[in-house]
Amino acid sequence: MKKISYLILFIVVISSCKYDDNPYSIIREFDSGTYITPDGVVKYISGSPDSLLVVTDNYALIEENISYVKKNESGMLADSILIYGHVYSKAPNPVVCGYDSVDKIDLMARLAKNSNIYFNGSSEPESFITSDDLDRGLTFKSGFGLHYETPYYVRSFVVTGKFVGGKPEYKDIAYNQKVLEFTTDSPVDLWVGGDMQEAPADFPDLQFRGGTAFTYDGYLFVAQGHDEGPLGTSIEIYRYDPASNTWDNPYISKPVSINFTNAVSFVIKDVKLNNIEYDCVYIGLGITDDPNEANVEFYRLNLEKNTNLPIGEWGEWEDITSAFDAQPYPGLGVEDAIAFSINGIGYVGLGTTGFSNDVTPWFFKYDPEDIGAGHSKGTWTPIADFPGGPRTKAVTFTIGDNVYVACGMDNDGNYKNDLWMCRQTTGDNLSWVQRAPFPGTPRIDAVGFAIGENGYIGTGLDADSVRSDFWRYNPFINQWDQRAFFGGEPRYEAVGGGIELSNGDFRGYIGTGWDGTNYFSDFWHYRP
Repeated sequence: MKKISYLILFIVVISSCKYDDNPYSIIREFDSGTYITPDGVVKYISGSPDSLLVVTDNYALIEENISYVKKNESGMLADSILIYGHVYSKAPNPVVCGYDSVDKIDLMARLAKNSNIYFNGSSEPESFITSDDLDRGLTFKSGFGLHYETPYYVRSFVVTGKFVGGKPEYKDIAYNQKVLEFTTDSPVDLWVGGDMQEAPADFPDLQFRGGTAFTYDGYLFVAQGHDEGPLGTSIEIYRYDPASNTWDNPYISKPVSINFTNAVSFVIKDVKLNNIEYDCVYIGLGITDDPNEANVEFYRLNLEKNTNLPIGEWGEWEDITSAFDAQPYPGLGVEDAIAFSINGIGYVGLGTTGFSNDVTPWFFKYDPEDIGAGHSKGTWTPIADFPGGPRTKAVTFTIGDNVYVACGMDNDGNYKNDLWMCRQTTGDNLSWVQRAPFPGTPRIDAVGFAIGENGYIGTGLDADSVRSDFWRYNPFINQWDQRAFFGGEPRYEAVGGGIELSNGDFRGYIGTGWDGTNYFSDFWHYRP
């Protein structure tokens, strides 16, 4: 169920720096692309030139393939690749500034789960490592945070060496013999909506706020919001097709037995249920018509894979309340929580309890394939609390396998602007690290989404006003920059999502919500 993703490395260097105090002179073979270290032994071969996968106005993704071609007499690799990656600059022939300027990735850690690895027949790391996988090569990607309309030079590199006493001893460095040149794009930074040409169609429910949204296979889904009544909630689910600029009205009606708003949703792909793989959507929690009754129910919607069913013919909605010994969600019922999935595991946390109105730091993980006794439809397990403390009405976006959580309100009513990144760790737990804070005013009920390799946060409610400012986060350099203000009226409790319409053509969407008095049904798309 777990998927091994590409490792994204980012290295900030300047072209004038030296490799170290006594740099090696790397001699490259003239015609075959192989690299020769100073002792004259071929240790590395480039399977192909560096490839430019994506370039935008503020980042680029580069791909390279590497493999060994030289072994010693015992059939083991003469040296290991201890560090690998890309180096870039605004001047030709960029060089690494020293081992401390790159993310060190040792062979033992990178391939620790591979059964073909042997450490001289011992379980302890020794000088030499061999693996059939290395003969087949390694493909890796690197991402860089860049300036717009600027020429750049990039080349891949490796640092070789050995493990001695379990510690790496670096020996040689080698660079790709060809430098990749490219120029970053001009930013578009444009909102389209309202009466403008190519504006997204308005949301079909004219009175809607506090919904939950998710993207799936190029569509945006919006569900379970608050409609025009003082306590009324919507139980329709709508699907937006950006290709045809149309909404299904509604896409699914009354899939559940109760109405709720301020709910959460997440998608898990490739879930094996009764030996059949599905992509599954989970929607739950939130508040019902009774303002003191928060839900613990979750509902699942299956899409059968490998059939002739077109996208949109979904399986039966299934109440998974009975999936658990006590409650379907093991915490108290909450509203205004957050939810996301990483590598086949769902994560739900934070929010406000419906009965006592306490703000929580709780987090739980959901494994849809853990179907032990009493858990026939998956298992919830508590994990460590959110390190930022109790939080409600926060915002989240996902870039690759990294999830970012920002803003919200604590238990004392203080609005927040901190940013936290989490990664999945051993046992499907989460490891958190604090990143650069959101530079806008602290706020609640904002919209967050990812477009390509960037995260975005905008709209929301701060201590003084309803907001329409919009900000971009570049994870490669851990920096924010302000973008064009949201094109519609300032609002909060809106919904949104990022969609790739075609290769490299990303759009972000924000719509619905309210300003405290007026509801909105307009949708806008953003082109970065």
